[in-house]
Amino acid sequence: MENGKLYKILSVCRLMTWKTFLIMYFNAGKEKASEVVKKVESTGFKTTFGTVDFVYEWKNEPTKEQVLELADKLTEVLKDTGVMFNIDTHETP
Repeated sequence: MENGKLYKILSVCRLMTWKTFLIMYFNAGKEKASEVVKKVESTGFKTTFGTVDFVYEWKNEPTKEQVLELADKLTEVLKDTGVMFNIDTHETP
């Protein structure tokens, strides 16, 4: 197989996706964690295990405005829960 065709095949197979990773910090005594999780999932985030608590998968590369809009949604649903959060958006293999 010639190198050009092989490169095209490998390029198609390597799909990169954009994701926003969410880490939350709870304030004990405020709202139950199970209730907070429901609120966060209502914004489109999926629960995960490991170094992050939730992941949001974008269909396309997000703009700065889209990421800020997502952060605004989180701010609204987490209002008065005592939860602080950190988001990180980047392209992943």
